[in-house]
Amino acid sequence: MNNVPAFLLEMSKQMHEQNNRCTAEPVWQVRCKRWRITMSGYSDTFEFVDRENEHSVAATNKNDAEINQQIIDYLDCDPDDLPEMLETWVDGEIDEDLSGEDKINYFLEHFDHEYSELEGFELFWMEEYEDVVKGAFLTEADANWFIQRKQHDYPKLYTYVESMYHCPQMIELRNWIMSLTKAEVAA
Repeated sequence: MNNVPAFLLEMSKQMHEQNNRCTAEPVWQVRCKRWRITMSGYSDTFEFVDRENEHSVAATNKNDAEINQQIIDYLDCDPDDLPEMLETWVDGEIDEDLSGEDKINYFLEHFDHEYSELEGFELFWMEEYEDVVKGAFLTEADANWFIQRKQHDYPKLYTYVESMYHCPQMIELRNWIMSLTKAEVAA
């Protein structure tokens, strides 16, 4: 044991003490949540974008009234002035009995970015996913060190535990490192 480097002894101690989050043979990952474009029908989330100015006009992280207001504010118009604009945006007829906000809702329900006549604007359907930023830490302490060092480069980072199940050499290495120290017995 005298020839074992101190960092391996510390790692062994950490492996015994860390919470494995009910996962056999844990390996720690650092992840963040990101958004990507998907097709209509795969998600209820959308983002309405002014492509020319590279600006998000509205998104479904708001309630309907806030989405409507975001569009009205961005276009700098009165909701009652929208019928003429909407007629050029939506394929088909618009019911003249709809009010300003209802016309915006109609627009959002019937907007299809592939066939829209609204130049410069596009509706993107979005889905959230977990992105593995780094995925092979033997200790949570090491994963947390990475987060402290690199959080400024990413959206909110967090730790996640995966299992090394079906990775016999990694499991053997982990078990050997853990054998260097004994687990503390709870009193």
